[in-house]
Amino acid sequence: MKRTLEVLLVLAVLGILLSLITGPLGWRAPTRVILYLRLPRILLAITAGASLAVSGCILQAVLRNPLATPYTLGISAGAGVTAGFIILSGVTLPVFLVYLSGTAGALAASTLTWFLAGRGSRDHSSLILAGVTVNLLGASVLLLIEYMSPASRLVEIVRWMMGDLAVAGYRRILFLVPFLVAGMIPALMKTGTLNQFLTGTEVAESRGVNTVRERLFLLVAAAVLAGGAVGAVGPVGFVGLIVPHTVRRLAGGDYRRLLPLSALGGAVLMIWADIFSRVIITPAELPIGVILSLLGGPFFLYLLVKKPML
Repeated sequence: MKRTLEVLLVLAVLGILLSLITGPLGWRAPTRVILYLRLPRILLAITAGASLAVSGCILQAVLRNPLATPYTLGISAGAGVTAGFIILSGVTLPVFLVYLSGTAGALAASTLTWFLAGRGSRDHSSLILAGVTVNLLGASVLLLIEYMSPASRLVEIVRWMMGDLAVAGYRRILFLVPFLVAGMIPALMKTGTLNQFLTGTEVAESRGVNTVRERLFLLVAAAVLAGGAVGAVGPVGFVGLIVPHTVRRLAGGDYRRLLPLSALGGAVLMIWADIFSRVIITPAELPIGVILSLLGGPFFLYLLVKKPML
């Protein structure tokens, strides 16, 4: 664990320093640009990356499925539909309400997934199938919204779905921090329970774990983490899938280590992905979701072929 922590901390520090000098004017940028454009962007990448990675880490244990992601609960669908309706309507909302609307849609979709799965069902597959169903329904509604949208609105919807870390000031970070705290603290308190889930439902119950109650508690924590991140930066994929696997290979499967290291790993990944997004086609930039997909797809296939995930 110590070596993994050291590597992640070095990568985080290097990424932060490089991000501070990346962009127009480079290291010669005025202090105001660094303090109100680049630094908030770094903090947003850290909080969103940590939220998505920990959310995926929780879901992979609770659902006992190595392919579980924050979007297994239908989070992407709910946020996309909500954002699509707002953009299509042309209503001008305060920035905070725009973020909150995306989060509300994500959490509403997660709730629908839970009820469709039969709430207290012991069958992990029922929850996964319900999440896939909600995502498909949401994707269909979003396609309808895109079809009905004029060209200008369509571009906005597509752009939002690709993710965005561009930020001026600290509003997005202030919005996301309460969700990060509300989801992270309960998850850290339940690392022992997460370890029990890995042994199987029956074994966990034989050791005194109320699996139905604990599963709901942890799923809510995962949904809050991912919902806040999606509301702030858009439905960014890959982070919650690959980071926990990578950290598990390096530091083992004990959630007392895995959860905090995954949070740090998610932050590191988002920082470096953001750097690449700004330099590949400079002076323009690629959406963060595109970078993560280009990096994550081949890497995930490599891990899948080289060794079983769990």
